[in-house]
Amino acid sequence: MSETAKGFVGGLVGGALVSLGLMKLKPPVAISSNLEMIPQQSVSGGASVTLKSSTMYKFAIIVFHGDGDPQITITVTKDSASATLYGNEQAFEFVANQSVQITAQNTDTVVRNTPKIEILSLTW
Repeated sequence: MSETAKGFVGGLVGGALVSLGLMKLKPPVAISSNLEMIPQQSVSGGASVTLKSSTMYKFAIIVFHGDGDPQITITVTKDSASATLYGNEQAFEFVANQSVQITAQNTDTVVRNTPKIEILSLTW
């Protein structure tokens, strides 16, 4: 039997079971998205700031635009693991069922800027 025929027969059988009330269809899963923008911020010399407090994400993509100063170090903590990048580095970070915290530290003695960061998250 061809794959098309198998699909057709399967559809007929499934449709018959639903119409007879022998099988219930599950409602579709509602997926929603959210875009968070963390704008550039000025950080005083030697200071450290929290850009994103610890937040749980089911699924998210974090985009670091790299438009900050190289004297800024960005620390991304996912659950208990941390990664560091500089303010002038572009990067993507993928998150699945983890909490995320983002901090920035100015390693210079004068005011420096953090990069713009975007977080696109999905929930269902």
